[in-house]
Amino acid sequence: MRPWREAPPAFLFFGVFTGFPELFPVVRDRIVARHGPLHPLGESEELPFPETRTYAPTMGSGLRRKLFVLDRPWPQDGLAAVKHESAALEQELARAGRYPVARPVNIDPGLINDCRILLSSTKDYAHRIYRGRGTWEEVTLVFEGGSYRPLPWTYPDFRSPAYHAFLAPLRQDLLARQKRPEWVTSSAPPPAPPPGERPPA
Repeated sequence: MRPWREAPPAFLFFGVFTGFPELFPVVRDRIVARHGPLHPLGESEELPFPETRTYAPTMGSGLRRKLFVLDRPWPQDGLAAVKHESAALEQELARAGRYPVARPVNIDPGLINDCRILLSSTKDYAHRIYRGRGTWEEVTLVFEGGSYRPLPWTYPDFRSPAYHAFLAPLRQDLLARQKRPEWVTSSAPPPAPPPGERPPA
């Protein structure tokens, strides 16, 4: 029998989309204050986000996405707590009442590791795995044959070559860091959300 192994740390990232670009630096600064600095390559340009009927009623139109990637190692079983924190920040910004929509910003945390891009969700589907406290996770992209490959359920925005071009250098840096003993041993689980707290759908 092979010995048990812990998964090496990954990069934690946040996919943030909104119709109000002035919210990007607000959310970025809150992420940094809570979780530490961004990776040197960890802030994307504004990326295309397809017009969909899913978000229009609560978020409006003209949505754009930015990705923010942390510089520190993050445990691969540590997304559920981050999803709760992201939902709380969304609600805080919505309660401020400064925008003419119910949900001015959407914050989706995920992980970059050597072979996949993982996203957290509050919705269950056949391709998602339950990870506790009302959260599920899905593999959104796989790295295969030298590039990222979408899956049948991959969101349209994450199919875009612009996303893949941003993510690929981060994956390369992660591979280099995984060769360092201090990287493999330095991550710690994030604090769990309070019992009974659940993020919104």
